[in-house]
Amino acid sequence: MTDLEWLMLAGCGFCALYAFLTLRAGAARLHYRDRPLYWRGAALPLVLLALAMGVAGYGLLSGRTPGLFGLSAAVGALSAAAAWFIEQEPNRLVRWAYRTQRSS
Repeated sequence: MTDLEWLMLAGCGFCALYAFLTLRAGAARLHYRDRPLYWRGAALPLVLLALAMGVAGYGLLSGRTPGLFGLSAAVGALSAAAAWFIEQEPNRLVRWAYRTQRSS
């Protein structure tokens, strides 16, 4: 593997760590009764993180697909940006999750 591939793999890992810690800090700012709705709404960035780490793991294990590291770094950066946006006002996500829960 080249240095660029290792850098993209590390970038994906750092994005995943940042997004998880940011989402957890946003949940800590909420009232305890709102936290299940928050985590229901925050499932999409967490699924994106799992997808990015899965793609990176597949690329690492197969060794023949260097383009997957760029894809996993991009998806990791997208989920970190979503986590940053969610953390700015966690109640916005709770309101959205409450509206979608009531409508179904």
